Amino acid sequence: MASDSKNIGGIVERYSKALLELSIESKKLDEVRKDIQSIIELIYNSDDFLKVLKSPILSREDQKKVIENIFLKLEVSKIVLNFFLVICRNRRSFIIDRICNRFIEMEKDFKGEVRAQIISTEKPDNEDLSKIEKIIKDTIKSDVSLTSKIDKSIIGGYILNIGSVMLDGSIKSKLQGLRVLMKGTK
Repeated sequence: MASDSKNIGGIVERYSKALLELSIESKKLDEVRKDIQSIIELIYNSDDFLKVLKSPILSREDQKKVIENIFLKLEVSKIVLNFFLVICRNRRSFIIDRICNRFIEMEKDFKGEVRAQIISTEKPDNEDLSKIEKIIKDTIKSDVSLTSKIDKSIIGGYILNIGSVMLDGSIKSKLQGLRVLMKGTK
């Protein structure tokens, strides 16, 4: 089972890299990224579409037709449409979501973007996220891709991960620090 997972990971990696190289070569990287983001959004918002992608029952031809019709309605580029039709033909539609997510990661690495994540008890609004992203960008002098995550267990405050650096301003970590200090005073 672990071997199968490793093989699938390798397949996802190869397809994602091929799409990235094709996008760069054809000078349509930004257009392809937008198309891929639209596909990711569709996958996360439509259980029916995800079922079509993951279905072992549908024939290659049926999956290909459904995906082609949906992607034409999304108005994806010819590059993206043809690429995913090949994936369907190769009976790999069940990993389209993983290919899309990996492509976005590779595209960010290619552009030299630094990934950052803010973890808080409530989702920050878009204005706050933009301000935080700008502060990080100005500080590290690099493009930043900021995402947010909700974690109620931190009680309050925030945890900011920028690349491999973590800034922990959560109440949970402060309480843990106090607990350690209090043990030393007994």
